[in-house]
Amino acid sequence: MKSGRRINLVIGLALVGVLASASPAQAYIGPGAGFAVGTTVIAFFIALISGLTAFVLWPIRWVIRSVRGRRAHAKARVKRFVVLGLDGMEPTLAEKFMAEGKMPNLAKLRENGTYAKLGTTAPPLSPVAWSTFLTGCNPGKHNIFDFLTRDRRNYKPLMSSVDIRGPSRTLKIGKYELPIGKANIRLLRKGTPFWNVLGDHGIFSSIIRVPITFPAEPFRGVLLSAMCVPDIRGTQGTFSFYTTGDGGEGAEAHIGGEQVRVVREGNVIRSHLVGPENSVEPGTGAMRCPFAVEISGKDKAELSVAGERIALEAGVYSPWVSVTFDAGLGIKVRGICEFLLVATEPEFQLYVTPIQIDPEAPAMPISHPAVY
Repeated sequence: MKSGRRINLVIGLALVGVLASASPAQAYIGPGAGFAVGTTVIAFFIALISGLTAFVLWPIRWVIRSVRGRRAHAKARVKRFVVLGLDGMEPTLAEKFMAEGKMPNLAKLRENGTYAKLGTTAPPLSPVAWSTFLTGCNPGKHNIFDFLTRDRRNYKPLMSSVDIRGPSRTLKIGKYELPIGKANIRLLRKGTPFWNVLGDHGIFSSIIRVPITFPAEPFRGVLLSAMCVPDIRGTQGTFSFYTTGDGGEGAEAHIGGEQVRVVREGNVIRSHLVGPENSVEPGTGAMRCPFAVEISGKDKAELSVAGERIALEAGVYSPWVSVTFDAGLGIKVRGICEFLLVATEPEFQLYVTPIQIDPEAPAMPISHPAVY
């Protein structure tokens, strides 16, 4: 015990001697470091104060909204109003079918209420007409003229209603680039939806699958976006068709999407689903989710994907399947899709719907509030 203490004492004295004999070192810390520390501290306190303020004022805001809502409903002659929109419904065909008794419920609404043909927009396209419906503006004001527009830098097609870009800042760790902050998703449609105006007067609205509402904007109500919400690859719906054929006979029936040639190994076919580009590990291309199909009989098979085993039957869609794409460093992107076995003989054919944003773990803001 005594020898151990002596050793520790000697080591301690040696360290003190080294520190005492060390020459002073000089360093320069530029103003940028000070600004960085200062702005970080300021941002932290602003966020903290904002959070506390929102928490304290929430009951007061709730009471004010409730009072305004009650006053609005008290003055209203109609307590509840429903708008049912059918995209692409041609009025002369609707009148023909009502006259033939094929649309009895719509005919009752016409008889018990007011019926009239409405004018449409120019051009008479779905995103244009819906944007006019919800804002009351013509295309020159709401800025939507078609499903697509062009990138003036390279003349490539772009979605007309939304601009999606990755985070402007990233943190590089070896071969990985971690995003700092959220992606920049900007709605290009202009004008104010009528439910925002209703919300300003205390009226709550439920907006379910109305086109040109992505990304979902905050307002007094709930909203689930619809038409022109991109799939997980950022397109307007890229499906996949897997086949052992060579694209010869019958190939014209499978135009569109992407066709993937697969090889049958006994009764097993192995391939992968294609996801979005891997921004965490640049240069590696699109992320993939492997799957396998084991043929169990004529027009019958079993699908193995993302840890699930699903029975497939020709001509019958599978349930919605949750799939995961691993970007690395624990970052994952989830999507959902359906599988349709077309045939097992003479050639294997499998159709996969576009991989959509998973509503249980949305990669982009498809609803308001986010948990809706």
